[in-house]
Amino acid sequence: MLKRKTSKKRGFSLNDMPTLQVNKKAKLQKHDAQSFFQDFDKVGTALLESLIQNDTEAFIEILDAYLKVNRTKIAKKAKMSRSTVQQALSRKGNPTLRTIARIVHESVA
Repeated sequence: MLKRKTSKKRGFSLNDMPTLQVNKKAKLQKHDAQSFFQDFDKVGTALLESLIQNDTEAFIEILDAYLKVNRTKIAKKAKMSRSTVQQALSRKGNPTLRTIARIVHESVA
């Protein structure tokens, strides 16, 4: 009789995560993502920091969120097809630096 292999990897559940208490003296600020992505300086700083940290996934996510407003408009300005922009910013995409540079340049111009 064949033996079955069982996975020793635990499943992920939010119920297993510990609950953290926030210090009552801590001053929490509300974060508005829409206003963050409208401030080009903040977005530029976040993009640069992700490159410094060698976090390409964060770079793509930040750029994707920034450009979600109107990809068609940016694609036309960059003289690229919308599908090229979409593919470059997808998780499976592997854009060249030249493609990313064109997208970024046209999005701030």
